[in-house]
Amino acid sequence: MSWLLQVMGAGLVLLALIDIYFTVLYPRSHAGVLSAPISRGVWQLFRLASLMAPFNQARLLPYNGPTLLVATVVVWVLLLINGFALIAWPGLGSDIRASQGPTPEDFATAVYYSGYALTTLGTGDIVPKTGFYRLLMILETVIGLSSLTLTLTYFQSVYSALIRRNTFALSLQHRTLGTADAAELLARLGANDDFAGARQDIANMAQDLLNLLESDHTYPILHYFRFQESYYALPRMIFIAMDTVSLIKSALNTERYALLVGSAAVAELWGGGLQLLVELSESFLPKKYRASKRQPEQAWQERYYAAVERLRARGIETAPDLEAGAALYISLRRRWGPYIVRLAEYMAYDWSEVAPIEQNWFEERPLRVKKKR
Repeated sequence: MSWLLQVMGAGLVLLALIDIYFTVLYPRSHAGVLSAPISRGVWQLFRLASLMAPFNQARLLPYNGPTLLVATVVVWVLLLINGFALIAWPGLGSDIRASQGPTPEDFATAVYYSGYALTTLGTGDIVPKTGFYRLLMILETVIGLSSLTLTLTYFQSVYSALIRRNTFALSLQHRTLGTADAAELLARLGANDDFAGARQDIANMAQDLLNLLESDHTYPILHYFRFQESYYALPRMIFIAMDTVSLIKSALNTERYALLVGSAAVAELWGGGLQLLVELSESFLPKKYRASKRQPEQAWQERYYAAVERLRARGIETAPDLEAGAALYISLRRRWGPYIVRLAEYMAYDWSEVAPIEQNWFEERPLRVKKKR
């Protein structure tokens, strides 16, 4: 029976080490054996608690991210301590003995011995007497110190990536004057028909979006950091970026602004945004949130015409055929719109928080047809 306990203990230790390796060292989204289900479970608990709470759920959900970090580390520590305790338990009283007096042989004593070895450099009042258990103590101490170092580094890296993400969110917030309207951003990039510096701004936005993509690979736990302020919302950031590139492709006069529309920066923003949405859907969203949503294409057409009016008000030359431009905008938005709707739903955002300019996007409205100018 003692060998079975030790095999079980070794299994727990190996499970913890594998999860630490895939979560901290291997940069692939949701590759962790335990961290991924823990993340989803804690998030669902917070969502359920927020729905039952007597106050606005936005006040509770921001605590999910820090809690999840702590919960993940606690699981790692418990697995390591209890795994090594199961390995050491059969040796209590014989190969592992108290310095003074009789040696307790219960499992609680094994946990105490294991925890002491995992978190300190020395031995306590219970010490190993044989070569195997002495080497086991050294191994546990090395694993404990390495895990502590990796955990601290992981915490620092996660919050550094979070700061970069939030900086990007604030940049978009101020570029759109707090409206989350891509037409406002684009109108200011090309005010008075001058897009001279717009390609660099678009390139910077594309780089920030690609940083989000790499953060998804390396630190998928970032998605569970949901702040109370809506301008930090991940769906909102992606919405502004993808709506901006869609309007560039469909609302601008492609002959007049060919250098911008056909630039590598625009292609990078479009491709990076689509890749981010697809990978988020596959690795982050549960299967029930991947189903297709109703597409409010009539509302999208209204949104396109409103964007064109905003661009014209800033002296920007728009597409000569607005009906064809609206059709192109709708076809582009079909490719990314449903992903953002599902992402927003899973992260418990109202659409008005993601796109305030489209807060009534789900309502049927009379179609307004613009004449070609």
